[in-house]
Amino acid sequence: MTDPPLPYRPNLPPHWSVKLWVLTFAVFLVLYGATAQRTVSWQDSGMFQWRVLRSDYTGELGLALAHPLYIAASQVLVEISRDHLPFLLNAFSGVAMAVALANLAVMISLLTQKRWVGLLTAAMLGVAHSVWWLSTIAEVYTWSVAGLTGELLLLVILLSRPRWYMLVGLALLNGVGLCVHNFALLPLPVYIVVALVLIIRRKLPAWSLAAAAGAYLAGSGLYLGMIAELAIHSGDWAGAIRSGLLGDYSEQVLNLSDVSKHWKSNIALSAMNFGNLLAPLAAVGWVHMRRRLGKASSIAIAAITLIHIIFFIRYPVPDQFTFILPTLVMFSVAAGIGLDVLGDLSRRWRIAVVTVSLLSVVWQPAFFVVGPELIERFGSARRDRELPFRDEGRYWLVPWKHNEQSARLFAEAALREASPNGVIFCADTASFPLLVVQELQGLSPQVTIQYRTQPLGNYDRASEAFRAALGDRPLYAVTNIPRYVPQKLLQDAEFNKPSQGVLYRVLWKDR
Repeated sequence: MTDPPLPYRPNLPPHWSVKLWVLTFAVFLVLYGATAQRTVSWQDSGMFQWRVLRSDYTGELGLALAHPLYIAASQVLVEISRDHLPFLLNAFSGVAMAVALANLAVMISLLTQKRWVGLLTAAMLGVAHSVWWLSTIAEVYTWSVAGLTGELLLLVILLSRPRWYMLVGLALLNGVGLCVHNFALLPLPVYIVVALVLIIRRKLPAWSLAAAAGAYLAGSGLYLGMIAELAIHSGDWAGAIRSGLLGDYSEQVLNLSDVSKHWKSNIALSAMNFGNLLAPLAAVGWVHMRRRLGKASSIAIAAITLIHIIFFIRYPVPDQFTFILPTLVMFSVAAGIGLDVLGDLSRRWRIAVVTVSLLSVVWQPAFFVVGPELIERFGSARRDRELPFRDEGRYWLVPWKHNEQSARLFAEAALREASPNGVIFCADTASFPLLVVQELQGLSPQVTIQYRTQPLGNYDRASEAFRAALGDRPLYAVTNIPRYVPQKLLQDAEFNKPSQGVLYRVLWKDR
C-alpha cells in the first residue's frame, strides 16, 4: 500500500521530536508548578479537592460531571501527601497543560517541518489567560486538552501515513479521554468519518474499524460501566444515558439561544486570551491550510475547530470562559500554520513575525499585572456576591495563583467564628473550602457545613424539619444574596453581619 501524496510529510527525526517534547514540557511544568495555588480553592476546584479527598467517583451533578479517571488518578496524590493535597491537585493541572503544549509543539513541528514554529506557537498559547489560569488550580479541563492534543497528533500522522495501529491508538486515547471529560465526544464524529473515508479508499483494512471500536470500548470502559451500573441500579436506561451525556446541565448543553447572565465578564475574560498573535496568525493559517496540509487534514482540523467553537459560544454557564480551552488549542494549530506561511515569505517577514510573537509572550503577563489596577481605576461590573478576603478583579484577571489564599483565609475565619457548634449555610463556591479545611486541619470539628440540602434538609421544602434538626445551635450564612440563600429563609429570618466578622448571623423573626 502506497502512501497518499500530500504537500507535507511528518518525517522529523524521532530524537528531535522527543527533545522538543521534553523541552516544551519541562519549561511549562516549571512555570505552572511555580505559580500553582498552594492551598484550598474556591468553586469547582474546591469541589475536586473535596471529591478526591473523599474518593468520590460520581459526584452529585450527574455522570457527565463525574470525571472518574481524573478522580482515580488523583488518588496517587492523596498517597503522596494528604496534608498537601490541595497544592498537589492544583499543580496536577499544570502537569496536564505542560503535556498538552508539548504535544502541540511536536504536532505543529511535524506539520510545518520547523521546530521553532511549534515551540513559538506553544509559548504564545502557554501564557494565554485561560490556559495559565486553569493550569494553577485543580481542574479537569487541562487533562482533557492533553488528550485532545494527543489525538490531534495521531490524527495528522494517520492522515499522512494511514496505518491501522494509528487508528486504534486514536480510538483508545479518545475512549480514555471520555473517562476524563465529555469534551472527548466532540471530535469523535470527525474521527469516525476519517476512519470510514480511509477504509473506503482502501488506505486501511476494513477490519481496522472493528479493532478501533474495540480499543474505544476498552478505553472508555470505566465510564461506560458507570452508566450501565446506574441504569441497572435505577432501572432507567434512558435516564442513565442522559446523565452520562448531559448530567444536571441538559439545558445548558443543548442550549441554542440563551446566554450566560455573566456574559460581559465572560467575553472580557475570553478576549484576554488573544493579547498575542494567535488570532491573526490563525486567520492566515486557515486561508492557507488546504494548500499546506492537503484537503483531508485541513477539513478534519477545520471540522474539529468549528465543533469546539460552536459548543463554547453557546454554553451559558457562569464560568463560560473556562470552556474556551479546546477552542484555543484549535486556534493554535491554525496559528502554527500561519506562522509558517509568513515565515516563508522572506527573511524580513520571518524576523518580524518571530519578534512580535516573542514580545507577545512577554507583554501578556505584563498586562495581567496591571489589569486589576486598570479595572479598579476605570470601573467594571462586579458580581453582586463578593466573597470575604477575595479581590474579585485580581482573582479573575491574574492567572497565577501561588499567592492567592483567600479561600483558606475565609474558611479558617468562618469556622472559628461559627465555633463551637454552629451551622454554616453556604452555596457550593464557599462550601468546599470550608469542608476541605475542616477535614485537613481538624478545625472546629463540631461546626456543621450545610452543603446543598445536607445534613439538615431542604429549608424551602421542609423548614420546620430543618429548624427541628438545627435545634438551639446558631445558624450562620456566607451571604444574604437571594440566589444563594433559600427564599423562605430570607422571609423567616434577619441576616446580621458583625463589623469584624465574615459570616452573617441568622436571627429568627419569631423568637
